[in-house]
Amino acid sequence: MKPEALAVIIPAMNEADLVGDCLDAVITAVSGNRVPVAIVLVAHHCSDDTETVVRKRFSKLSGLVEGMVVRLDRGSVATARSTGTMAGLYLLAAYGVPFDRTWLLSTDADSRVPADWIDRYRRRMDRRTAALTGLVHVSGCENENTQDDAHEAYHHLMRTTGPHAYAANLAVRADAYLDVGGWPDQVPGEEHALLEALRHNHWPVVPVPDNVVTTSGRDTPRAPGGLGELLGRLRATHAGVPRQALRSRP
Repeated sequence: MKPEALAVIIPAMNEADLVGDCLDAVITAVSGNRVPVAIVLVAHHCSDDTETVVRKRFSKLSGLVEGMVVRLDRGSVATARSTGTMAGLYLLAAYGVPFDRTWLLSTDADSRVPADWIDRYRRRMDRRTAALTGLVHVSGCENENTQDDAHEAYHHLMRTTGPHAYAANLAVRADAYLDVGGWPDQVPGEEHALLEALRHNHWPVVPVPDNVVTTSGRDTPRAPGGLGELLGRLRATHAGVPRQALRSRP
């Protein structure tokens, strides 16, 4: 059973420089879908021109795709994701689509989804799945000439630890999301807490490893405990360590 409505939720904190590319990628990914789509950008503690950039992009939307900017000056990024999700469900309410046919997709304002992001997830969206998890690629790691020690250490960490989930690349069915109470107020790791709650309530979580979102490789974090903070720690820890040594570590 294919989805009849989609909501894409994007929190942003002072992302005027990157959010335009993020939205261009999301709009490309949702174009051509013959179902209602709500794109919600949560301007979280923003003091730059993020909202202006977003509203300009949203002014060009047409058809079944609708955009909303939500200004939020409280809480954590988990609060922003939760607020944006409820706003997305509000936008879609007019279509009367049941929650078990509505999917909530999550990404970040410093990320770029692939053009077939929705298509790759839609192939797995049915009653046998309640959540789908994709992977992320850290920008700046495309080749040996641009890959620094922190990025090498990050990929080593990803290769040698367990399954990974990212709020920058996640889809959850609305009925399952509401059943577990939505995004837990836990930062960092709100995506892991959400998925754990789903599993605890026997909602199936399915990895989709061929669906990859590109995310920023910056080490100046917007959210405490996020990828930027991790890269900053890795850069400090592995400064001067030869890449070959990083690759050979068990």
